[in-house]
Amino acid sequence: QPESYALLDAMEFVSDQTLEWDFTYWGGGALLSRVPLVKYLKLREVVTFRGLWGDLASRNRPVEGSATGQLLFPADAPCRPLGRTPYMELGVGLDNIFTILRVDYVWRLTYRGTPGVDRSGVRVALHFSF
Repeated sequence: QPESYALLDAMEFVSDQTLEWDFTYWGGGALLSRVPLVKYLKLREVVTFRGLWGDLASRNRPVEGSATGQLLFPADAPCRPLGRTPYMELGVGLDNIFTILRVDYVWRLTYRGTPGVDRSGVRVALHFSF
C-alpha cells in the first residue's frame, strides 16, 4: 500500500483518534539529470516524510481486572498507545526505474529504542507513471 508505513509493526501502536501526514517530493530529475550518463535513464529522486500521531481515550484503555467487560490487549502483542511523540519515517529513493519500479531507503525517526523493531529498511514498489 502506498500509504502504509514501511517500518511500523502490526499492532505496535493502538489509537482511536489519529492525525496522519504524508509529504512526498518528486525531484523530477533535479539532481540526477545533471549526471551525464544517468541523465538518459530519466530517473527521478523522491523524498518522503510520513507520520502518525494519535491517542487512546481513557474509556477505551483496558484495565487489568476491569468489570466493564472490555477486552484486554493480547499478552504477547506489543501494542501500546502512542505517547506525546508522534511516529515518523523519512525516506529517500529513486523512481522511474524501468518506468515501473520505485526503490526507497526508509529511516525510522522516532521510537527507535523499541526492542525488536527495524530502524531502517528498503521499500520496493511498482509505481506506474505515464
